[in-house]
Amino acid sequence: MVFATGALGTLLPKLGKLLMEEYNLQKRLKKGIKDLRDELLVIQAALVKVSDVPLDQLDPLVKIWANDVRELSFAIEDSLDSFMVRVEGVEPTKPHTFFGIIKKTCKKVAKLKIRREIANDIKDVKIQVKEVKERFDRYKDVIGNTNARTEVDPRLLAMYNKVSDLIGIEKSMDELTRRLSEGDDPSGEQLKVVSVVGFGGLGKTTLAKAVYDKLNKNFDCGVFVPVGQNPDTKKVLRDILLELDRQLYRDASTMDERQLINQLQTFLVGKRYFIVIDDIWDTPTWEMINCAFMDSHPESRIIITTRDFDVATKAGGIYRMEPLSNDNSKMLFYTRTFGGEGASSDNQPAEVTNKILKKCGGVPLAIITIASLLVGKRCEDWSKVYDAIGFGHEDNKVVHNTRKILSFSYYDLPSHLKTCLLYLSMFPEDSLIGKRTLIWRWVCEGFVLDREGIGSFELGEIYFNELVNKSMIRWIDEGQGGCRIHDMVLDLIRTISNDINFVTVHDMEQHGTSLRGQQTNRVRRLALHGRSVEHNSSIAMEHLRSFNVVGCSANSMHLLSSFKVLRVLVIEDCVFSEGSSLEHLGKLLQLRYLGLVKTAVKIPEGIGHDLKFLEILDVRGGLISELPPSVGELLNLRCLRANEGTVMKGKIGKLTCLEELQLYSVEKCPNFFTEVRKLTKLRVLNIYFAEIQESAGKALMESLCNLHNIHSLTVFDDRGPEYAVVLNHSLEDLAPCTKLYELNLLGIVIPRVPSWINQLSVPLLSRLLLHVDAVEVRDVQTIGRLPSLLELGLWSKDERNVSYTFGSNEFHKLRILWTKKIEIAVGEGALPMLEWLRYTASAERKDAASLVPWRRNSCPLLKFVGCFLDCTNSSYREVKEAKQALWAVPMLCIAIST
Repeated sequence: MVFATGALGTLLPKLGKLLMEEYNLQKRLKKGIKDLRDELLVIQAALVKVSDVPLDQLDPLVKIWANDVRELSFAIEDSLDSFMVRVEGVEPTKPHTFFGIIKKTCKKVAKLKIRREIANDIKDVKIQVKEVKERFDRYKDVIGNTNARTEVDPRLLAMYNKVSDLIGIEKSMDELTRRLSEGDDPSGEQLKVVSVVGFGGLGKTTLAKAVYDKLNKNFDCGVFVPVGQNPDTKKVLRDILLELDRQLYRDASTMDERQLINQLQTFLVGKRYFIVIDDIWDTPTWEMINCAFMDSHPESRIIITTRDFDVATKAGGIYRMEPLSNDNSKMLFYTRTFGGEGASSDNQPAEVTNKILKKCGGVPLAIITIASLLVGKRCEDWSKVYDAIGFGHEDNKVVHNTRKILSFSYYDLPSHLKTCLLYLSMFPEDSLIGKRTLIWRWVCEGFVLDREGIGSFELGEIYFNELVNKSMIRWIDEGQGGCRIHDMVLDLIRTISNDINFVTVHDMEQHGTSLRGQQTNRVRRLALHGRSVEHNSSIAMEHLRSFNVVGCSANSMHLLSSFKVLRVLVIEDCVFSEGSSLEHLGKLLQLRYLGLVKTAVKIPEGIGHDLKFLEILDVRGGLISELPPSVGELLNLRCLRANEGTVMKGKIGKLTCLEELQLYSVEKCPNFFTEVRKLTKLRVLNIYFAEIQESAGKALMESLCNLHNIHSLTVFDDRGPEYAVVLNHSLEDLAPCTKLYELNLLGIVIPRVPSWINQLSVPLLSRLLLHVDAVEVRDVQTIGRLPSLLELGLWSKDERNVSYTFGSNEFHKLRILWTKKIEIAVGEGALPMLEWLRYTASAERKDAASLVPWRRNSCPLLKFVGCFLDCTNSSYREVKEAKQALWAVPMLCIAIST
């Protein structure tokens, strides 16, 4: 909501909180706050309406008014937060001591003074809001009619491309044709639907039209109909009818949806048809259109194109549109710039070309756009063009159309998702953005608020998944998961961010958004990438809410003392002079997020006493040797993340607001194994240790059984699973919540697989790594029925190897399998999605048939196989023969350990 409404989304709840009895405000002041809140609610609704209109189509007066209101909302919230910090941020005193009574009296006097100040502030604010409201009253007729101008949709051009002009589309055409030729329904009683889904600009419409033109002649009738955003369903149905028979349905304009659907069904009875529904944006539109195709001829075919994965899932037959290969990207680029790949092979600047193609990421729309900027320019000038590239900053019709096509997706987002997407302009180009990191930053920026029945982080996950499903960001399954954003989208959101003073970015090549925020002396969020921090010391910092420094150098961070209202501070992968510390950190009283990742700097000892409102502390990277004991006093901390090399010196028992905890060397944290049981709000717990005694392990197990909100649990021995401590205590009493999705206990050996690991208790479990004293066949059978399982690591401590044969009715989604002391075999049709396999085999089983447990027709996607060859009681000759038998098997990749 911040994009649309400035700080109003977080300001209004805070005004409501001020009205609560705990602040003991005077009756007259309460009424003033209530009136102010009511006025701002009206203004908020108007701003949301304004945000739905593309910036270049807004009335200039409305645009100025909206920016002024956003700036005013930030100023009001800054003042209000300062008040709350002063009232709430005072340490409690001991009331029954002499000094405690004196301090308590002084605090009362101070609070009375603060309340008088807020009363005066509210008066001033009401005057400013009144003026803004009067301007709103003058403009509301304009705001009420801020409809987008009718323009020709540039995507229409894709429908009229010659097939001979298309490059790199042959493979996709062949695959789509193959899918249309096959049938999903073995009975042959249902029509075939294929959903082409992907990022804007990949060429979905072009592909669908090319396939339609190729196959349409083989059907009785066919239609290619575009839908678009905010469609008139009646018009879409009417267009289909008119394309089928214009003369017969010339009076279709008088029909309603029901009549149109009936007419379509009647016309299509007994006919083999081929229909393309292009550019569907939401599931209700598809559901309405699809009503016309019920009871259709089973040999009929439908293609839909969409950017929304939810739409594709609903329609079925998902075909993910992929970017062009590097070779096809080059061919398209050279064709658009020189008229052919070899047209300028002697003098083309290869280095710049490769950089340009990397920036385009295989997206045809991006390649065509940049090529249009280079046509007619000398090759030696290409570097200048590349350095100045910003899709949309050039006075070029193709660039304008590119931005317009991308902006369709952007303006289709609800306000809260626009805000979350714009925030990604903070991050460096091509960076992998961690999912958890991003969501916590959204939360601390105030973009995601708690709702009844759902926490802010979980709501942020929903927002993240919606952006993935709408093809605005690309999910990357690396580490703990994250996303990347295409350069075209990054350029678009940076342009918009700058225009509304949302984010200001400077990178190491002196690029950056133009400084509208600097010109108004109101920079709110500043990101520095690969530069010296001192170079930017002239920027006014007093209004800064978020300061993000990545890959920079600095002699010190004295500028921290100039921050007045900072909420988010990120210093990542930076180099400071030796012995540098963040001595002014304690002055950032409103700080909610502190990220010091891969940066060697000393954290002040008093951090826990000064930063009372800190919610996130992220010091991953292992370059900060210790967290001072006062960290254990950060009572509002919700997330604490540290890597190997960082030791927590304080107790953790008071951190009862923690939802996520990642710590290494926990055996060095005072009373950790008993204190962790107090953190009952934990959703994610990742702990690592070098060595623990059995008594500490028992205490840990008892503590874990007290944590019933866990979604992800990792307990690992730094030295590896083979050093895992053996415990007699089971996890039967853990009773995890049904949202558990990851369980990694390779750091400890438990007696048996817990009975609650089953499809009813943990239906979302996707990653399971267990080290148990003994594995039973029934355990594997139960695990095989888990509906979401993607990765399984199952180690047995038992000297006797248990045998298990995987069948075709289990482990349907499993991609990674890692077993030890379990002799496995793979039956016909089993493990269809398996990509990675590591298993145990005995050297006594010398022939390939017994040493190799899988068959190609069982694991068609298998890419890596590793075999732990158990040589216990085996002779040198037996080991040698077993190795030879394994290496003789044709394999993509195999690793043998003895």
